[in-house]
Amino acid sequence: MINVLMCVHKSGDVLHLALKQLVDARCISRILVADGPHLGPIKPGYKAEHPGVPKVVRRAASKKIVYEYTDDCPTRADKVNRILKHISRDCEWVLGVDSDEVYHEDGLKRLAEFLKTAKYGRYAVKTVNPYPDLSHCISLPHDWKPRIYRWFPGAQCDPGHDRHHQYVMHKSQRQCPNEERFGMARLPLTVCTLWHLNALRPCCRRARLQQDGTVRWTGGKRECISKLYPLDITQAPASIRALGRTTLQ
Repeated sequence: MINVLMCVHKSGDVLHLALKQLVDARCISRILVADGPHLGPIKPGYKAEHPGVPKVVRRAASKKIVYEYTDDCPTRADKVNRILKHISRDCEWVLGVDSDEVYHEDGLKRLAEFLKTAKYGRYAVKTVNPYPDLSHCISLPHDWKPRIYRWFPGAQCDPGHDRHHQYVMHKSQRQCPNEERFGMARLPLTVCTLWHLNALRPCCRRARLQQDGTVRWTGGKRECISKLYPLDITQAPASIRALGRTTLQ
């Protein structure tokens, strides 16, 4: 079975879209939601005051969800490590999901089947980056996110590194020798991708349309230019399809 690990803070505007498929997936036995600010140097970008994360969790009304709020963690990694004590006994894999990342319901089914015979213990997932009109997407370089880990008791994130909240590591995990970054294999695109909703969030300035029709993307210290590519909204996860052709409100 799969446990989902979510490190969130003031992101209720998108969290419900991510939770929909996770709550409904039979292969997911528990969803750990670590909420609250941290004291580390890297602060969240866009923050939504309403709806609050606790309200979104209550609306989900799922016994799968374990919610924990902290406000004294030195880093995001420490914040994640604190909630790992709630990993379920049947957990075999941990799937890290940011609050603005959405998985297709069929993709989660394929992921569960793939992991039954997975060769490695660590996988990165390719992202789809929809543009606000939901009929186009943009392409970002090196956009493979570390997300999937075979679970071994005692696994944790590096508590001293703020960015390592996405790496639930254990020495027993089998690494992929062909991938330099933490020995992570790339999950085949035929299994699933994740839909990253950052550009859809209100007031988000990361994706800006240029006069030549390209999009300038800025995130952290990275900046890139992308063309707009056609996107078939009928292939999106159920919660995104329900939005229609509109940005988030």
